[in-house]
Amino acid sequence: MTPHRLQRLLTAPPLLLLGSLASADAISGRVVNESGVGVAGVDIDLISLGSGGNPHELNDGTDVNGNFLTTVDPGVYEVRFYPPPPPATTLLTGVVTSIVVAGTKNMGTITLVAGVSVVGTTKNSAAVPVGNVKVDVFNATTGAKYHMKGNVTNAFGNFNLAVPANTPLRSQLLTNGVVGQVLVPREMLGTVTGATNLGVMTMQTGFHVTGTVRTQTSAPVSGADIDVTDLATGNTLFTPGDNTNSLGIFDVVVPAGTFDLEVNRPGALVLVGVDVDNLAVSAATNVGILTMRNGVFLSGTVRDRFGAVVQGADVNVYEASTGLSVALGSDNTNVAGFYSVVVPTALLHVVFSPPGIPHILAKDRHNFVNVTVNTILDGRLPGAPGHVTQHPNLPKPYLPLGSGTPGTGGSVPHIRVVASGTAEVTLWVSGGRPLAQARLLFGFEEHASSTQPELHLVRPLARLAFRLDEQGAAQLTLPLPSAGLLGRTLYSQLAVIDPEAQAGFAVSHVLALRTE
Repeated sequence: MTPHRLQRLLTAPPLLLLGSLASADAISGRVVNESGVGVAGVDIDLISLGSGGNPHELNDGTDVNGNFLTTVDPGVYEVRFYPPPPPATTLLTGVVTSIVVAGTKNMGTITLVAGVSVVGTTKNSAAVPVGNVKVDVFNATTGAKYHMKGNVTNAFGNFNLAVPANTPLRSQLLTNGVVGQVLVPREMLGTVTGATNLGVMTMQTGFHVTGTVRTQTSAPVSGADIDVTDLATGNTLFTPGDNTNSLGIFDVVVPAGTFDLEVNRPGALVLVGVDVDNLAVSAATNVGILTMRNGVFLSGTVRDRFGAVVQGADVNVYEASTGLSVALGSDNTNVAGFYSVVVPTALLHVVFSPPGIPHILAKDRHNFVNVTVNTILDGRLPGAPGHVTQHPNLPKPYLPLGSGTPGTGGSVPHIRVVASGTAEVTLWVSGGRPLAQARLLFGFEEHASSTQPELHLVRPLARLAFRLDEQGAAQLTLPLPSAGLLGRTLYSQLAVIDPEAQAGFAVSHVLALRTE
């Protein structure tokens, strides 16, 4: 091409250049609201679903009638239609995925759904507005994120967003973009039915908690997940961005308090989790280097007493040598009752618990499990203990407990079997202080007292608390924990609180229960 020809192209009229662009690859269509009215000022973004990054775009918005003709490189895209944010509109972002662009692709009519306005103000603990807090909103049921622009608080701490009505929402207030102060991020759950003002949301002062996670060979662990539990409330804190980076370093922001910090393995590595217990935080804190040991898989299926699988059963593992719990991460059973966790090679105590807040007798315990390789261990939950029945027609003379020989005579509490079967046992307890608080102790071992050899005691693994009736008696029907009991002797003993006894309580003889 001659220099003269090149100069003529560079000085071509603008209309000639626009005409050439009109023949390029493009998407076209019209954006309307639910009433069919065109929406002006819609911002159009294209997200490449292939390699090479996001494309170059031209004319990426709608005109006064909602029409668009956006030129773009050929490819496969997700197309997002961002309406003007509140207060201009309360329309929700429209998303169309897997659009193949080759030549001009007519997308037809894109209808944006109406939402509702949610406003609020973020301030710190000194009541000073906080700008640059990002507000992300998700569907609490599906986890899908609602795409929006302008979802950052202004210099006055204000935000105004359009969200769907009558939908469970999970909203996150992210503080990593705030300059000049360290604030704790927040997460909120809720549903709005109409325009909503959340008022002032106070962002707590926070402190960075950092550390480095490595393997036994000192290699950095990338992608390990950090969970922080507030010991005062038992709640797991919201700590976005809490995975370790390529150097094994993590950095989370928490308020002042005392916490348990748990490091959980990346999915691809068979490493045992790490616990940092009773971590007191009142300033920026570095927990140092945390080492994740090599481990093996412990897995199995948890069922109830009738053999049905249990979803959401909790698995807890303790090292027998120390009694310390093993950090397991996601340790609840799935819809098939299946669990899989990584544990160290050691003697372990494994406890299966039903969903919710279970009674201690509803748990299935396996003690001193010798784990040296990948191991399958199934659980069988015995079910909740039966009710306590009052028995006013079983009189028993009241005498101060502990005044006689423990386990004999009518002056001490007594326990005996009323009825038994393969699934449950009914016990009758009597001889206690009327209306006293009692404990029924269960364990697999009994031993003689070091000070009173004639007194035998149960080493309790479980305790059932209840109150005696006005005659100092009660009847209890309890399910037998089938797992681990067959062929073993289960010892039971009654302890009754009694201020007149020398030790403040008195105990019955030891009752032995054996399932053949």
